[in-house]
Amino acid sequence: MFLAGSRSARVQAAGGEQERRSGKLRGTLSAVLFFSLLFVQLQPLSANDRLGLSDEALLDLISRKAFDYFTAEKHPVSGLVSDRAPNFKRSAGTAFASIAGTGFGLTALGVGVHRGWIDRESAASSVGRTLDFFLHQAQQEKGFFYHFMDPKTGKRSGKSELSPIDTALFLAGALFAAEYFEDPEIRSMAEEIYRRVQWPWMRNGGKTLSLAWTPEEGFNKRRWDHYDESMILYLLAIGSQSHPLPPSVWGEIARPAGSYAGHRLIQMPPLFTHQYSHIWIDFRNKNDGHADYFLNSVRATLANREFCIRQASKFSTYGPNSWGLTASDGPFGYRAYGAPPGWAAHDGTLAPTACGASIVFTPKESMACLRHFYEKIGAPLWGTYGFSDAFNLDRGWFAEDVLAIDQGALLLMIENYRSGLIWETMKKNRELSSAMEKAGFREGTFELPWPDPPRFKAAHLPQGLRLDGYLKDWPGSIPLVLDKKNREVGHFQDDDKDLRASARFAWSPEALYFSVIVTDDSVIAKRKGPQIALDDIVELYIDPDGDGLKWKDSRDFQIGFRPEPGTDDVQIWSWFQPGQESGRGMIAARGFTHENGYVIEGGIRWPLLDFEPEEGRVLKLSLAVHDIDKDRSEGKIQWFFRNEEDFERFNLGEIVLEPRGGFARTAVLSSGSEGAPSPGESLD
Repeated sequence: MFLAGSRSARVQAAGGEQERRSGKLRGTLSAVLFFSLLFVQLQPLSANDRLGLSDEALLDLISRKAFDYFTAEKHPVSGLVSDRAPNFKRSAGTAFASIAGTGFGLTALGVGVHRGWIDRESAASSVGRTLDFFLHQAQQEKGFFYHFMDPKTGKRSGKSELSPIDTALFLAGALFAAEYFEDPEIRSMAEEIYRRVQWPWMRNGGKTLSLAWTPEEGFNKRRWDHYDESMILYLLAIGSQSHPLPPSVWGEIARPAGSYAGHRLIQMPPLFTHQYSHIWIDFRNKNDGHADYFLNSVRATLANREFCIRQASKFSTYGPNSWGLTASDGPFGYRAYGAPPGWAAHDGTLAPTACGASIVFTPKESMACLRHFYEKIGAPLWGTYGFSDAFNLDRGWFAEDVLAIDQGALLLMIENYRSGLIWETMKKNRELSSAMEKAGFREGTFELPWPDPPRFKAAHLPQGLRLDGYLKDWPGSIPLVLDKKNREVGHFQDDDKDLRASARFAWSPEALYFSVIVTDDSVIAKRKGPQIALDDIVELYIDPDGDGLKWKDSRDFQIGFRPEPGTDDVQIWSWFQPGQESGRGMIAARGFTHENGYVIEGGIRWPLLDFEPEEGRVLKLSLAVHDIDKDRSEGKIQWFFRNEEDFERFNLGEIVLEPRGGFARTAVLSSGSEGAPSPGESLD
């Protein structure tokens, strides 16, 4: 879920996660304090108890500090855990609790017993009070809980949403407690809370789960339909004995592959999306025919680290032992930070939970990273509960808070690395074991499918086409069809009326031609210039050199075509170049809108692309269609657009210039701009 939750702008991304967490930064360092702290962080800490710790001792210290959060920041009656808390001074924390954080807390109590930090009877009593509260008092709808709650009453906090992912993270903690404590009353309450969840209701008639639900707006149109932290969500739903989802839902999840620095993986930039499900489920040496998710997380972590190393010349926070991009607090608020492959956002901010919670995937690298944060960064980052949420040396910024879900992921994954406690305990859970079998998991690893870029033929029309939007001159051929199976981001209705496109390509010695018929139940066309990207548009991504489209490179192209309602005009913009002016006389299009969508017919002169056309030559190109609905929900379908090896370098589909002949037309390529030829006029 782009999503911690992984709901960054994919991103969902990141599942995503920016909707799942809230809270403003509680302060920044002054310039004077910054320079003093910077001096401190550049020096090894002198305190004897901070230096020379063994790996085991350091992990024990980090874990104990994180565990303390879940005992100190828990309401004594409800057991609800605060979403965040100050790390350096005792002051009022947030007024709301996190149900996901509470799920982490229930699991943390088992770790505390295992490590001798709390006696078993006290821990079991705390778990029992929490489950009793959730069973009888916490506000819920159809078994789903609100993301944020009042810790005293269990009522919905503010305008918080019913959150399927946060409900799942709570349930994972409750089911862990049922298996770990082996107490009949705890087991009975945990299983009753689980049975109460009506998973099919959250599908809202679709094939996947809705992102959220609120009383004011109903179901969110976005969905949990991309790979992210939601694996635990879907396995719990499939394994339910009372209201299960069909196993087929597992195959509805998009798993777009990409590569960066030699690491091939499912694209989802924030590291937490590759960690959360692995807290409770041991995916080692397993695959479902789609991926080996443990290996995938290893590669995601290595790619994240490598990206930080390669960006170290630009950001002083980064380095071989200083890495970890995930959803976290930052100098300008909460953000879903991440690394390629995929659309990644970063600004020099690192979160210790990112590298630390990946210790099961990259033990050596994660241990070195945690030691660097502890010994080299030290005091500005280390407080009551251990590491603060994040820091940014370039901005002189250190988070003052810790977050429940980040402390939880750090604590629990370290424990899995040290003892496998959570993994081994959850293997006893029958529902999850059954769900994994139903989802097709089997022993052994599996490489991600890595298909060659698709090819599509462009008919040879020696004298070109007359562009009028009516497509009368096009040769009959099988079109290139894009529908919801080609979704890059967003959700589309199942009946294809929401968004679907069919396209054809042709060429002459003068130009590349294209036509696109778009089915769209609501055409939004309001903007001009570069802002047309926010409307319903057709986009062509073109890599004339065939060396990979580099984002915003002047040798590559992102050209948008947006219909002008009520006319045959088309708004055109080329973002990687100076805009429409660069294409005057070189790019032309005509089209029209109608009640079921719109049509675009256009052409691009070869000299603009600096491409010499000849029979059999391949042009690297991808077609995309962006959809905006009346409620401002959006999505994009795309032919082929895969991140490969370098940051923001993408491999595209292939258009083969084929000899087809037989269509002698007047060569007309009109931009429709003032001073340009009008439709029907020859350019010669």
